[in-house]
Amino acid sequence: MKKSARKRAIYVLAGCIAALALCIAGALALLRREPAAQDVHIPGTRGDIYATVQLPGKLARGGEMPLVVLCHGFTGNRAGDGHFAPLADDLAAQGIASVRLDFPGCGDSDEPFTAYTLHNMADDVESVITYMQTTYGTGRTALVGHSMGGRLASLYPQMKGGISALVLWSPANGAGLNGLEFLNIDDFSAVESLAAEAEANGTVSTWGVTLGAEFVTEMRNTDPNAALRESALPTLLTYSGNESILSDTTQAETIAAVESLPQGKVVLEPFAAGNHNYLSDDPATAARLDEDLRGVTVEFLVGCLK
Repeated sequence: MKKSARKRAIYVLAGCIAALALCIAGALALLRREPAAQDVHIPGTRGDIYATVQLPGKLARGGEMPLVVLCHGFTGNRAGDGHFAPLADDLAAQGIASVRLDFPGCGDSDEPFTAYTLHNMADDVESVITYMQTTYGTGRTALVGHSMGGRLASLYPQMKGGISALVLWSPANGAGLNGLEFLNIDDFSAVESLAAEAEANGTVSTWGVTLGAEFVTEMRNTDPNAALRESALPTLLTYSGNESILSDTTQAETIAAVESLPQGKVVLEPFAAGNHNYLSDDPATAARLDEDLRGVTVEFLVGCLK
């Protein structure tokens, strides 16, 4: 073979190898790519639950997928103030499935807000966990809860069980009616009056919603920090620097409860500039708060679930 022909053959071979490498890289990228988030209706004890499921990519799966259930706060929805969707993406990149749901009377829920009770919310979390297990074969499960969702997450292991870890973002964990302090942080007597009215009349209107007596009575009868100590699960707690609707007492008591746990972790400093929802009027600060919140959450959950 002439030298020029050999050179052409070498160039052709090199080109083929490069093309093959690109094809392989593309195929691997497709396999790694997380499926799109999917809105679903999950059968619940009282009707369909509106939720969004995010699964990891195929290569991230190895046996049972860990699962994280994302629980929003009072009058919120499954967007989680914009934090839940990017958090679900980050979890999927680590091989962890997630599901985020609208609680009764919130988001796309068909129910009135009077159905917003700790019992009903716990039933809905249990239903979505069962759905994920039977549909996708998920395994070890953690809860991420913000504000009232954090209170629910704190109580859930005692109410239902089956949880491996907790992440609490600014949980409304005041004992008893102190958990409702956010309704009027400047005058707790007004909160007590609202609670008494609800329990006497069946409902009370506040914060643009109608609370049922059952929810108020549940709040009066629960102590989430005592529940945390009893369950003794691995728990991550965060509070922001501008918790204008949760008292210093609630924060101090919850921090003490989590720090007493064998695998309790409290992270505060990165969120000094944030409000209760880990947001800020400054876009750069808001982006940094979201990134830090997701970062500490994913790192903690990967350590607990994988």
